[in-house]
Amino acid sequence: MYRYMLTFSHTAANGSTDFTALEYPTARPISSVEDIQLITTHLHNQGYTEPFIIAFSLFTPAPTQAAS
Repeated sequence: MYRYMLTFSHTAANGSTDFTALEYPTARPISSVEDIQLITTHLHNQGYTEPFIIAFSLFTPAPTQAAS
């Protein structure tokens, strides 16, 4: 499991722009704009209005298998 710190903006109920950071676990690394689009859709489905990902940072990579 990969864990990323996401920072994004979204529109609050009163119309202002809010900034949020959260931990985002995923089974695969973020490696393309398509991944960002999927995460944006996920954030929207979680109730964030007009989410826009500003930055992301990997802070726990998936474990590697030991050589046998």
